[in-house]
Formats: sequence, C-alpha cells, structure tokens
Amino acid sequence: MFEYLDQYPEPVVIVETGCTRKPGNWAGDGQSTVLFDQYVLSRKDGSQVHSVDIDPEAVRICKTLVSDNVSVNVGDSVAYLHKFARSNSHVHLFYLDSFDVDWNYWFPSAAHHLKELVAIQPILKSDTLVVVDDCMLSGNLLPTEPANYQVIGTPQVGGKGRLVAEYANQVGAKPMFLEYQVGWTGF
Repeated sequence: MFEYLDQYPEPVVIVETGCTRKPGNWAGDGQSTVLFDQYVLSRKDGSQVHSVDIDPEAVRICKTLVSDNVSVNVGDSVAYLHKFARSNSHVHLFYLDSFDVDWNYWFPSAAHHLKELVAIQPILKSDTLVVVDDCMLSGNLLPTEPANYQVIGTPQVGGKGRLVAEYANQVGAKPMFLEYQVGWTGF
C-alpha cells in the first residue's frame, strides 16, 4: 500500500474503516491507523488519514496513539463513507477493515464491506486503491509429495473481501495484490 502511495507527489488522503483498538497489539487485531499515521508523517506534505469506528472506546484510545494528521470519528462506517463521498473529491487509499469477520460464517462481514464499497463508489477514481483486510485465500490443493502441495487454479478471496472480490471480478477491477489483504484499482 505504501509503495503504491509513494507514486503520488501530492499529499495523499487515506480513509480507513475500523481503527486501532489497543496500543501495541501487533499480533492481535492490528495497528493500521498507527501505521497510516506514521506514513503520512514521513511524507511531510500535509497528507491525511480519516478513520471511523463504531466503538467510542476504540476511537478514544486510537486518538491517543496518533498525530493531528489523523481524524478519528465515531460512527457506522457505511453511513460515514456515504457522507464522506458527498463532501470529498479524491481519496488515494480506502482501507476497509471494519466489522470483525467470523470465519465460521463470513457472510455478514463480507456483506458489510460490499456496502462500504457501494458507499464510496461516487468518488472512486481509476487509480484509487481499495484494500480489504482479513481475506484469507482459499484454493484447491493437489498433494505433490509428502507435506507439499500445488495450488490448482487461482486462489479465491475469502473472509471480509469475498463479495467485494466477486464484484471486482465482474467489473474488471485490477487486483494489485492478493494476500491476507487484497487490493484493487479500477473500480
């Protein structure tokens, strides 16, 4: 994500759903807000981060961890993004990471992230990077020898990004990376 953003000489705008909830929880649920803050600080060009989380306590904690370059807001992410899209013209990176995924029943989280994508559709540019977190890939494995496997076909995006990935495929969005986080341009 940061390498992608480095191509822009002008200040960048990052919008994140779901903020850092606990200081130093690198192995738990992540520190993306802190990382985004450090990135925009390093640019020294007025870049900004906007984050939204439905949990007021998470927002309170997150505000203590980041600089004034980060606006952390309480609210439902879909409603926030819908309003944000009406009052802003360009975002370089949307990082969609709200609504914790239940790996036994992924659909509610995946549906929520598809709603987030719909909410930002009016301001998506061809070069806007849209990233969804918690997208465990799945695929068909063929045993090749003891303890080794070959993936047959293209791995499929799961978790939070499953429905966004299906939509991206249908509209020809370009996958930039397919890992635990999945990113596309060209929506």
